[in-house]
Amino acid sequence: MSTDSQPDDTIAQAIISGSTYERLRYERHSYLRQTVPRTLALQSALLGALALLLPIYGLYPDSTAAFLPSVNPAVASPKVLLLGLFGGVLELFGATLLVGSVLYRVRLAPLTERQAHAALNAEDFARYVGLGTGGLAIGISLCLFAVGLGGGEMVSSYIAAMGRNPFVDSGFGVSVASVSLFAFAASVAVYYSSRYLFVYLALFHLSDD
Repeated sequence: MSTDSQPDDTIAQAIISGSTYERLRYERHSYLRQTVPRTLALQSALLGALALLLPIYGLYPDSTAAFLPSVNPAVASPKVLLLGLFGGVLELFGATLLVGSVLYRVRLAPLTERQAHAALNAEDFARYVGLGTGGLAIGISLCLFAVGLGGGEMVSSYIAAMGRNPFVDSGFGVSVASVSLFAFAASVAVYYSSRYLFVYLALFHLSDD
């Protein structure tokens, strides 16, 4: 019973706190309604997952080599890698928007309803771009990279079913190693941004009270 009442207590506290932003955040309908620090932590995890492309590529059996542009991840640039890179860029873009939204609403606090709606719209957009589109792109790229772990037979089966080789050279010169390094560095940066904003917002609400 006490567990069921926790969400209601949180909403009630947000409404009576006098914060226009918090009241509107709980009133609006959204499938992705995590706090900004929590969202950033999830985006950091997705970027960390993207960094796994390098070790996955290094574990490919010899039979997969015939379908790869190169067995050296420092120079290999398979076409499917671009999907993962696209997802990583979206994660970083969404994280930047979220950090900017927090700085905006803290700097202008107390917010009017118009300002609060603007901040919430930016945050919702950032979540759908990052966790939604970016997360989907990263997930698909990881699944396609995992096909190579099954060896040449599995890759041949995939090509027969889909009609294309996902490991053909992209022609952009972006290597598996460079994308993994970018993803790892971005993951660390976004994680520390999450922890910083968690403390920053806690101190802000404390001083606001």
